[in-house]
Amino acid sequence: MKNYIKSSAYVLFLFIFCSCAYLSDQNEKTNANEKNEVTRSVTELRDTLEKDTVRSKYLKHIIWQSTQEVTYDPSYFVLKYPNGDVPANKGVCVDVPIRGLRTIGIDLQKLVHEDIKSHLSAYHLNHADRNIDHRRCVNLIIYFKRQNQTIPVSDKEVDYHPGDLVFWDIARGHVGVVTNKKVPGTNRYYLVHNICCGPQMEDFLFAAPIVCHVPYVKLVLVH
Repeated sequence: MKNYIKSSAYVLFLFIFCSCAYLSDQNEKTNANEKNEVTRSVTELRDTLEKDTVRSKYLKHIIWQSTQEVTYDPSYFVLKYPNGDVPANKGVCVDVPIRGLRTIGIDLQKLVHEDIKSHLSAYHLNHADRNIDHRRCVNLIIYFKRQNQTIPVSDKEVDYHPGDLVFWDIARGHVGVVTNKKVPGTNRYYLVHNICCGPQMEDFLFAAPIVCHVPYVKLVLVH
């Protein structure tokens, strides 16, 4: 009987010991998981804030352009390379996003020129010209499609977000940038574009047929 009691007590002791060890291990794993979750959340928040800071810088420059005196001038200019630009007081529609994206380290002159050099036939060109190729809407559309940076065109205003590029079927092509300023009473944002009188911030989203939509997130993720 005594041996039975001792055995039972020993088994009970082992059970309690193992249970405590298991619970302790589970608590350690839970704490580790919680710590990892917190670390991951902080990292994601930091990444989000950094991305928002980049977008804010970009949009600030886009809107700033609409306050500047710029003459619409489609003339051919010889540019430095890379990061070349026409005179600051001159420009066309494409110069709005080109100048804005350059503030966050995206040089369309270099990117488009290098892609055209390697894939002339895709652009239906006989030769590459680093002074002008990136300043043509048709070339930009081909470039963005080749980089898988476009999404289907939508007729819903909520599908267009701050920083997005919008191309319209106007003349030989037109482009503008979606700002973070909403048109009162709507879900639309104003756009900055230069159609003839320098960069203007206007409610222009559905003013003409949209032929290409490049979301901001794809612009920055690819580059």
